[in-house]
Amino acid sequence: MVESTPLSLQQQQTLGVLMTPQLQQAIKILQLSSLEIEEFINQELEKNPFLEKESDTSAPEEENYKIEDEEFVGREEMKSLFDDGEQMEFENNEEDASYEQQKDNFTEYDFSVDSYSGTKGKNDDDDFSALDLCIAPTSSFSEYIIRQIKNLPIEQQKIAFSIFEKTDENGYICEDLTPEETLLLPVMQKMSPSGVFARNLAECLAIQLKELDRFDPAMEIMIQNLPLLANKEYQKLSKLCGVDMADINDMVQEIKLLSPKPAADFTTTAPIDIVPDVLLRQKSSGQFVIELNQAVLPKVLINKSFVAEVSAFHDKASKKFMKEHLTEANFLIKALNQRAETLLKVATCIVEKQKDFFRSSDGVLKPMILKDVATECEIHESTVSRAVNQKYIATAKGVFELKYFFTQAVNSENSSLTIKDQIKKLIDNEKPEHILSDDDLVEELGKLNITIARRTVAKYRDALKIPTSAQRKRDKRLSAMSAKN
Repeated sequence: MVESTPLSLQQQQTLGVLMTPQLQQAIKILQLSSLEIEEFINQELEKNPFLEKESDTSAPEEENYKIEDEEFVGREEMKSLFDDGEQMEFENNEEDASYEQQKDNFTEYDFSVDSYSGTKGKNDDDDFSALDLCIAPTSSFSEYIIRQIKNLPIEQQKIAFSIFEKTDENGYICEDLTPEETLLLPVMQKMSPSGVFARNLAECLAIQLKELDRFDPAMEIMIQNLPLLANKEYQKLSKLCGVDMADINDMVQEIKLLSPKPAADFTTTAPIDIVPDVLLRQKSSGQFVIELNQAVLPKVLINKSFVAEVSAFHDKASKKFMKEHLTEANFLIKALNQRAETLLKVATCIVEKQKDFFRSSDGVLKPMILKDVATECEIHESTVSRAVNQKYIATAKGVFELKYFFTQAVNSENSSLTIKDQIKKLIDNEKPEHILSDDDLVEELGKLNITIARRTVAKYRDALKIPTSAQRKRDKRLSAMSAKN
């Protein structure tokens, strides 16, 4: 007879952080387009009787409605979910919970947001019509590519147009190429948007990674094994790529920032069908004026009359109903305010960095990545990514999606040469008793304010034809022995 082990219950405390439903809702609100946010607001109005839409003719009401009964939480008493002290994560990825990292708490103001200039000053100039900007010419994907093809030598343009005719709506080549087209393909694949004229997803991602200077041997292996990545078989990828799980996580995050459908970011509809979220114009003094389009800003208020009705009931059920729904209503209004504030902040930063593009008819975009704007705005890259998702800016040059201004060619050869030079200096000055491993090099570069992954250090070291730390250690040991003899 086998004795059974008695079952017992044990309590154990573990330290963990989770993303609250409210924060998940705020992140969702941030990335919604103007059409999606309108649909979302209508759904919330149906679910929550304490919310009402502000009519266009009514004066803006004070959003904060204070309740005398201390049992209920008023909007001003609600702790910000984005305080620096509250760290959260989502699906084990800190980046997805980065919206709480914004330093400024919610501000109490209605959605009649003041205009901001390119230098973040108030605008005293006269108003301008969003419609005037919307009817300015815009670029479809075809027009955008044709302009680039016309910059090629005359003898290449005919072949380039032939290749372009073989692309689908996502920018992929969907037909076989002739030998001469194949020869010109590398030139076409250097065009913007990055990843266009790829023959498959792997090639599309590889093109973008090469422009980012992130296509090292480990990343190349991962791109060659996209089915494993899709199935989240990270352990297998770790063995194939020869890197640890921390590097695999970094690589996955880099791939998530890429565009699998380069041409899909362009609209093919008439520009008047696009309602911009941000309006931009230039004053006679040359200063830029940026403001949110009031026509698409959701105007949601607390329904004071319904609050007064429910306040008359003192039973527990009514109090509970009021507390839950009013708290949700207050948070929604705060989240909408934060969405507007973040969008304006990000748009202002983009215009500041790309002002040469807006000032001249033939102005070109400066290299810019999400990290540049995130650093300037003191928010996370993922927050910037959500803020520019399906958001449009109306300018004198046309209506553009905010993602349009993020170019891929940011990690220039000069920057990689600088890093390689620093790696060479560190290795040249290493002591025989302390040979620097790739991890040590990452740490030393960090002291020089150079943030770089270990696998990238290994790639640069290989490019410099510098042996591994183990090989260098053996070489120095042999040199020391030879010197003694």
